[in-house]
This record gives sequence, C-alpha cells and structure tokens, in this order.
Amino acid sequence: MAEGRTSDAARLVGTWKQMSGVVEEVGSSEGARTNLSSAPNGYITFGADGRMVNFTVDSQRRAPAGPVPTAQEAEALFRSMIGYAGWYRVDGDEVIYDVDVSWNQSWTGTEQTRYWRLEGDRLHVSTPEIVNPLSGKRSIHRLVFERVAPRTGAGE
Repeated sequence: MAEGRTSDAARLVGTWKQMSGVVEEVGSSEGARTNLSSAPNGYITFGADGRMVNFTVDSQRRAPAGPVPTAQEAEALFRSMIGYAGWYRVDGDEVIYDVDVSWNQSWTGTEQTRYWRLEGDRLHVSTPEIVNPLSGKRSIHRLVFERVAPRTGAGE
C-alpha cells in the first residue's frame, strides 16, 4: 500500500456514530428524504486490522409486543435496519467494503463502494447510485458520522 493510502486508511480507524442520513431517489422530483429516520441510531467501526462493521437501526422503530416478534413485527424490524461487516480498503476518496456477512444476504460476498471525506471529527459517506436495499429504488445515500471518543477505562 502506498504511503498516502496508508495514512488515508489510518484516518478512518475508530468508531463513528451516525448523526444523519438522507436518500435521494434517482429520477424522483421529491428530493432527499431521511434514511431510516431523522435520528438514525447506528455505528460504523473501522479496525486497524482492515475489518469493518456497520449497524444502524431506525430510532423510531417499535419493539414487539412480546418476547418473540410476530411475523409482521419481525418484517418491520428487518426493514428498519442495515447491518453488515467485512474487510475494507481505501483508494483515494473511495472506501471499498468486501462484505462477508450482511442483514441482506444479497450483499454477502459483494463489494460495496462508498465515497468518504473527513471534516474534523465528522465523516461524510455517500454511495454511488445503488439499488436501495429497503425500497428497491435506484438511490444515492448521504450519511454523516461523528467520531466516538474512547471511553475512560475501556477494556478494563
């Protein structure tokens, strides 16, 4: 890996909390709308070992009525989350995920390209035009994350 690329990847290492997310449906005149909800609840972690994990849920989703969700409740829960993990690599303004486990099995075994930029402790991530896994429509997703400070005494 080239010197510049190593330092680029090192800048991503850590855990990031999702602060916002919008989706723009390609060809739609409706404009951008929120991704999952106006207050997504999720994290993405980039490890120094090249592994990444992303898990986000809609902060407005409802808990099931009992300890085991009904089929309808389970579907609603599934459709209000995004989660995947795998290897990552950085190539300039692209970060490429080699997905080896996913909430949506159609992503498992695929590469997912994202564009990234840092502004202080804010990580801006966007997709190229993709099929939105929640709606099936061609979309561009724009997400903002904030670096999570390490907890005092973490790992003790």
